[in-house]
Amino acid sequence: MGVLLGCFSIAVHALEESSSHKRLSVHFHQTLAKPIPQLESKLEALLSIASNDEEKAWLIYRWVTHHFKHDARLARQVGDPERHSLEALHRLGGGSCAVYANVTHRLMEMAGLQVKTIYGLVKGGPATAVRHGKAVNHVWNAVNINGVWKVVDSTWGAGFVGQQGFKSEHSDLFFLLSPERAVLSHYDQADELGYQRALAVNQTLFSKLPENALYAAAVGLDPKSILDAARRSSNFSLVLTFDLPPNALRVVSAPANGVLERRVQRFVIDSSLFEELMVVQGKSWVPLKKEGKVHSVSLVPKLGELLVMGRRPKQLEFEALLGYDVK
Repeated sequence: MGVLLGCFSIAVHALEESSSHKRLSVHFHQTLAKPIPQLESKLEALLSIASNDEEKAWLIYRWVTHHFKHDARLARQVGDPERHSLEALHRLGGGSCAVYANVTHRLMEMAGLQVKTIYGLVKGGPATAVRHGKAVNHVWNAVNINGVWKVVDSTWGAGFVGQQGFKSEHSDLFFLLSPERAVLSHYDQADELGYQRALAVNQTLFSKLPENALYAAAVGLDPKSILDAARRSSNFSLVLTFDLPPNALRVVSAPANGVLERRVQRFVIDSSLFEELMVVQGKSWVPLKKEGKVHSVSLVPKLGELLVMGRRPKQLEFEALLGYDVK
């Protein structure tokens, strides 16, 4: 178990733009550089700067994603992480998703947080095991922050497995996933958090969602629009999205299905990063009307590829934001 999404490398940092995140990040690296032999003492030192449960959870998440690596050989050596002390797992420094989730759970409990370990299915691979009658291919956590349970996936947040093996690439995309985003990538048959019931997501709908659904939501597509489009279509193909900075745009209105019909389509995008947006088809460039930060246009697309492209201030070139195939 422990599927990592090697084909979609993206770093979305939930707190990165804030002074709070910078303060935590500096403290994190300073603490790990200190020779503190006892794990409990290191955790205490690490959390000494935290002012709330979210900051505690992030520091622990960052520690696990920084220290551990996904390693099949170590996973076989470890087996069930419950059989090992936290110190032993930390010393080994790697293993499967079960190790990531187990260590995250133990550390968060030591920090006084309410935490769960969840066995279920994630996008990116078939079921590889059965646990308590449930199909499983991954293990992750959920932590209660201010009375709300949110998903934390330390395995995916640590990096991905590519052709050259594990590549460490820290991402906050998988830290405190909201219910709407979590159901795009993580499915728990027991529905311990109640996310699937609340959003009417069953295993059939989950299986229709493409692997990059969570990434599309991360760059601005409304998660509910993705779910609705998947429900309506028997052969759902998600709009193509591209690597963009965090909070680069918010899709107010645009088709979630990547295949468009030749009828009126409306695009409304909220972005302060891009000065000018265009719908591009071949040699045809149609500008979106700009009002404040909101760019909008309604048009009937032509057969072929359609791209929504944006230009940043003081830049000459446009970059792709959304991609469609018009039938």
